[in-house]
Amino acid sequence: MMDDEEKQSCPAGAPAWMATFADLATLLLTFFILLLTFAEMDIEKFRDALGSIQQALGFMPSGTGMMQHTSKPSFLEPPRPRSMEEDINRRIEDELRKLVKKHGLQNQVSVIRSKRGVILRVKGRFFFSPGTAELKPESHTILEKIAELMDKFPRKVAIEGHTDNIPISNGKYSSNWELSTARAISALKFLQEKEGIDVKNINIAGFADTRPIASNNTPEGRAQNRRVEFVFYEE
Repeated sequence: MMDDEEKQSCPAGAPAWMATFADLATLLLTFFILLLTFAEMDIEKFRDALGSIQQALGFMPSGTGMMQHTSKPSFLEPPRPRSMEEDINRRIEDELRKLVKKHGLQNQVSVIRSKRGVILRVKGRFFFSPGTAELKPESHTILEKIAELMDKFPRKVAIEGHTDNIPISNGKYSSNWELSTARAISALKFLQEKEGIDVKNINIAGFADTRPIASNNTPEGRAQNRRVEFVFYEE
C-alpha cells in the first residue's frame, strides 16, 4: 500500500501534451472550415465583407478598390443550387432555339449544350462576307437576342472567332488569327455600342483554324469551321 507521500507525487488532471494536441486539432478544424467557405462564396462579396472587417479593425490595405470604399457589412449569399443553374441554362437554350426556329435559321445557326455552358454557333458567312470583319445586317437579330439574354440572366458571354485553314489572301488582315479576332471584336462592339452591354461581361478570342469541328480537307468541312461562337457561361 502506498503511503501519503507517494500518493501526492502523482500529478492531477490530463497530461500537458494533451492540451497542446487539442489546440492543434481545433486550429486545423477552423482552417478547413475556412477553406470550404472560400471555395463556395462569391469572391466579390467576400472582398466587400473583408473590407468592412478591416475598417472595423482600424486598418486598410494600400491601393484602391472596393475594400477601401465600404463601411457597411455585407451579408454573404449562399451559392445558387446546381438545379437553379441548370434551369437558367435550359431557359437560355429554349429561347435561342425559339429564335432560330422563328427566323428559319436552322441551316445557319445551331444551339449546343456543353460543360462550358450554352453555345450559340453561327456560320461565318451568315455574319460576314469572306475575308471581312464587317457585320452583315442579318446578324443584328441574333446579336440583339444575345443582349436581351445577357440582361435577363446572370451570365457572361465569350465571343470566339474561328476560320478554316486556308491562308487569307487580301491585304487588310495578314493572317487568320487577325481575321478571327477582328470578327469577335466586331460582335463585341455591336453589343456595347448598339445594345449597351457592359464589356466587363464579354470576353473575346480569335482561334483561327486551331479548333476545327470538321475536316478542313473538304469544302463542306471548311464551311463548318468558319464560324462565330457565343458561349453563355456562369460568372
